[in-house]
Amino acid sequence: MKIIVCLDDNNGMLFNKRRQSKDREIIRDLIELVGENTLRINEFSTNLFEESEILPIKSNDFLEIAGENDFCMVENCHVRPCLSNISEIIVYKWNRKYPTDFIFDVNPEAEGFSLKETRNFTGYSHEKITREIYKK
Repeated sequence: MKIIVCLDDNNGMLFNKRRQSKDREIIRDLIELVGENTLRINEFSTNLFEESEILPIKSNDFLEIAGENDFCMVENCHVRPCLSNISEIIVYKWNRKYPTDFIFDVNPEAEGFSLKETRNFTGYSHEKITREIYKK
């Protein structure tokens, strides 16, 4: 499976059980990246895709049932338990520090992933967003 995560400079994902930020340009980029493949999410991420042309598959056990080529948008759960099934980690970086109380539990490079691609783009609410793609 391929994990998609949005992080601040401290690898933070959530603050007070809310996402730190969102940006519609990330959703556009993500939709292009996923293409015809399956995108899986849990209930928490539903509102990110309300106005998009993609229909993600929603389930609370999305990480357990994801197939090899499925993309999984992760916002409020740990991925370490399914690390052996992850072939790719796509990180969108806000390039800012936000308050955080939920941190991404995997360091891609420390887990044997290699940075294969970096792309910067202008977001809607963020001047600079960086997309990094790590592969096994």
